[in-house]
Amino acid sequence: MYMKNVKFLMLMLLAVLSLSSCENEEEEEKEPNFFTYFQMNVTNCERVGNNLQVDFTMKNISGVDLNQVQLNGGSVWDMCEDNTGEMYYSEISLGGNWLESVRTSMDKGETISGSFLIKNFNKSIKVNQLNLIFNCSCPTLDFNGRGEIDKVKVLDNRVMSDGIRTNDLGLVYKLVSAEYKTVDNENVADITFTVTNNTGLDLQDFQLNCNTHFEDNLGKQYYGIAISNGGDFYTNVHGTFKKSSTWQLTIRIPRININSKRFNGSVPCTVDGYPLGDSYVNFYDISL
Repeated sequence: MYMKNVKFLMLMLLAVLSLSSCENEEEEEKEPNFFTYFQMNVTNCERVGNNLQVDFTMKNISGVDLNQVQLNGGSVWDMCEDNTGEMYYSEISLGGNWLESVRTSMDKGETISGSFLIKNFNKSIKVNQLNLIFNCSCPTLDFNGRGEIDKVKVLDNRVMSDGIRTNDLGLVYKLVSAEYKTVDNENVADITFTVTNNTGLDLQDFQLNCNTHFEDNLGKQYYGIAISNGGDFYTNVHGTFKKSSTWQLTIRIPRININSKRFNGSVPCTVDGYPLGDSYVNFYDISL
């Protein structure tokens, strides 16, 4: 009886050791993934104009210097997905223009920052989460694989009416006044506002182009829009927009109907070498 118990215990011990060995072999054979080599944290995920911008930091935890790390946004093979199931492509920036892919070197332990941009993100307030999906490759690590961060909360601070919706998280627009005027025997609407550069950078050739149209509450569209930075009115204003500085600008809508009470419009915005969150500044229900 004693020998039978000893044999039983020995068999049980061998079974446990065998199972443990198999588990260790499976762990050793397990393929490395993006998070084996990199630590990525989403620092902000917020609607900007009609788009969604996802800011992140990424740290090299591989233990070695990496000569070339390539990141690709969401593609036809690996698309980002919101909580309603809608799928999206994305672009990426490490501080420069938006691109389909970017490359950079990373020293051991180095942390970089960047952003993904999803254009024409679903406007519904029901869309409040994102599965961020992207691709990463690195020849030094002999790695090419997918990265995914699920259920990222989508912040929504959009101006929906009676104000100006920014086209970038680093630009702050404030309505100063909107008034009816008679200029050279012509009825016009002047919309005066400020924009402050909080990007932390000097923006080269920052430009607002009024080659666009506005529409009033009666459904009438107005062209020949002009803009001024305090002097004469032109179709655009442009220049180097110094960090922390504020511009005061006035948009003039010509030949308006005297019964017009509110105006809506979108003004194209461009800047050299900086990834704007959206290409348009939107004016919503600006009341005279």
